[in-house]
This record gives sequence, structure tokens and C-alpha cells, in this order.
Amino acid sequence: MHMIIDALEQSWRAWADLGGSLDESGWQRPTRLPGWTVKDVYAHCSGFPAATRAGLAAEEPDGPVTHADAAELLAFMQRPGGIAHEAADQLRDEAVRQATATPAEQLVAQFAEVAPGLIASLRNANLDRRVDYGGFAVVTAAEALRIFTMEAVVHYFDMATALDLAVPGPMAGAPLRATVRLLADTADPVAFVDAATGRGTPSVFPVLR
Repeated sequence: MHMIIDALEQSWRAWADLGGSLDESGWQRPTRLPGWTVKDVYAHCSGFPAATRAGLAAEEPDGPVTHADAAELLAFMQRPGGIAHEAADQLRDEAVRQATATPAEQLVAQFAEVAPGLIASLRNANLDRRVDYGGFAVVTAAEALRIFTMEAVVHYFDMATALDLAVPGPMAGAPLRATVRLLADTADPVAFVDAATGRGTPSVFPVLR
């Protein structure tokens, strides 16, 4: 359990450091995500620390776990016509709105000030407890943290490439390993094996939208 906490801590510390280093031109740099600036991407992820804290403070959902692990939940979200596809434009518009309305220092504070205290509390938390995920799923806290770590790595790369920073940079090590493992687990296993070993060209990627 502590491995995913270590990975998340490293990831969020990198976000705090990056946000603290940016000037206005850096925040407004366009990313490889069409219609998203660096600040839009940062704003999109800035709610994760507070949301994680709220999820752990809430009562456990009444219902059982709906998805056995993070990979199963991601695959559910990514299915044709699923949540990831239907909500994509809405997520972008909300990120742009939040980035426009929120001073950069407030966004950075989520990772520089909120996240460290949350990480400390996670080390004493029961990560096997059930948590609500977005109002449409129930998973264990540990599996939710796996998704948050993956989000932190993937979107850090979006910002880093826009800012001409090295990748994996501060995401090397535990965060990158956790992300690769989760994405591999999310892919169709037979197609992944065949593609990875050069035994055909099955349509296995992209795993996520």
C-alpha cells in the first residue's frame, strides 16, 4: 500500500515544483491536447488532493465495490460510448473555466500545501475502505490512488512537452512504473502480448482517450 502512496507523493511534489516555477507565459503555453493550455491541464488535476481528502473523510458507500481494481474501472470508462468519451468536452470546458477563474497560486497551493498533509494522513489510513469514484463507481481507496497517480504522470508529460522540459523528469521511478503497470493492465491482455512481442499488429493502443 505504501508504494502507491510514495508514488503519489513524488508525483504531486513534482506538480508543486512545476507550478511554482512558471511565469505567465509558461502557464499560457499550448499543450499537445487540442484546446488545453498548461494552466488548463494544471487546473484539471488541481482538485485531486482535496477530493482525495474528502473521499477518505466521507462515510463508506453503502454498495459493494463495482470494479475490482483501477484497470477494470478505466476499461469501463473507456468503452465505446462510455464516460471518457461522453465527458471529454465537458472536462475540457470545466478545466478552461477553472483555469480562467482561479489565480495560479491557488492552483499550486493544492499540491504545495494541501497535498503534503493529505499524504501524511494516507500513511495511517485504511486503503482497503470503499470510496465513491465520481458518483458512478465504488472502488477501494488504494485503487483510486492508482488512477490519481497515473493522471499525475500522464498530464505532467502533457505540460512538460509543452514547456520543453525533460520527460520522465521527476516522474522517473515509482510514479512512472505505477503508470506503465496500470496502463498495461487496462489493455486487452492478449492483444497487448501480441503487440509487445511483434506477433501481429492488433489494435491495442490507445488504452486511454
